Amino acid sequence: MAQFAQTAVDKPLARQIKRHLKASPHRWAAILPQEFSALCLEELNNLGVEGASLSEAGVEFTAKLEVCYLANLWLRTASRIICRVLNFRAGSAEQLFNKVAAFHWELWLNADVPLNIEVHLRESRLEHEGLVEKTLLAGMEKRFKTFRLPSPAACGVKAEDLRGADEVLQRVIVHLRNNRCEISLDSSGAHLHQRGYRLRHTGAPLRETLAAAILLKTGWGGDRPLVDGMCGAGTLAIEAAMLARRLPPGLMRPFLFEKWPSFMPKTWQFQKREAAERALSRSAVPIVAIEQGPEALAIARQNAQRAGVHDDIQWHQGDFFSFRPRSLVLKPGLLFLNPPYGKRLAEVENLYESVGNHLRQFFRGWQVAVMAPDRSQALRMQLAPARIWRVRHGGMPVVVVLAKL
Repeated sequence: MAQFAQTAVDKPLARQIKRHLKASPHRWAAILPQEFSALCLEELNNLGVEGASLSEAGVEFTAKLEVCYLANLWLRTASRIICRVLNFRAGSAEQLFNKVAAFHWELWLNADVPLNIEVHLRESRLEHEGLVEKTLLAGMEKRFKTFRLPSPAACGVKAEDLRGADEVLQRVIVHLRNNRCEISLDSSGAHLHQRGYRLRHTGAPLRETLAAAILLKTGWGGDRPLVDGMCGAGTLAIEAAMLARRLPPGLMRPFLFEKWPSFMPKTWQFQKREAAERALSRSAVPIVAIEQGPEALAIARQNAQRAGVHDDIQWHQGDFFSFRPRSLVLKPGLLFLNPPYGKRLAEVENLYESVGNHLRQFFRGWQVAVMAPDRSQALRMQLAPARIWRVRHGGMPVVVVLAKL
């Protein structure tokens, strides 16, 4: 398991951190697609976070630092957790500089972590992103006084490499709207869908956060059988096994907050240890993963091994259209399908008609969640009544058809 090195903090700084950061609540935001927001809000409520509310960015909540750790550890649908550290009026570069220079950056930033500053402008007097970034850095440097803050360029990180290196960069998000400036710090590092188990995939993989969102949207919680009829790299089956066993999605990976001067290693270790101790040893219900290609199935099994849930899943190589749930004596549960679509759809004639016929014939009494490229393809399955849930997959708008047969 990868870990970040702990930041050394001297006693005077530690006292300031305890007074200004650890003792007080802060404003946080779980950043995620709007279609996941209600699901994430429910996740936060289940964690005991009070007063969380939906926002344009996702879900906002006020809590102490340790809740930031819990949110990163447990939220299955969020993309990242950020802290709203500053909000002030900035109608000029001078105002921006003065406010930034007066802030306690030394309590938040690790000087060994390069900065990745993202500037978003709308309807403000400051109209140049480069000027805002330059002014922000100048204000931070004045606050630190004794050394120059690192930037990605200073550390040899090229702009085109930022996306791949974001787990070792401190993302600073600046929003300037109507002459009002809000500055946020990312606490997650790498995108939260990167759980740490999927090192290989089979092309067009289902993102982990989307897989978890589909499970939560259907209300599946490890209380009834689940079949993933076209499992690919195994993402949904693995997420289902983790959900069934009450395993947190962030247990295997490092987070950027571990690099912060305020990091509380004992609190973090306690949270992870408690999560591991409360997890179930095995899934209480059958989870079946079916994949026609032997190479894809091998990759899925390797991913499940890394996730620690391989033995919770029954693996079957074969064509989904040859599968009969009664062959495994399965009671009705949830069936998920992610058929080939996009460029691959042309290779399979009448695919969604065939899916609909197969489901009606062999999956009576089951709840189904089927991904489709658009509403017109979804309707070809003739699953009525059904709900159409619009999401994005790999940057493409797609739909998930939710129905009870």
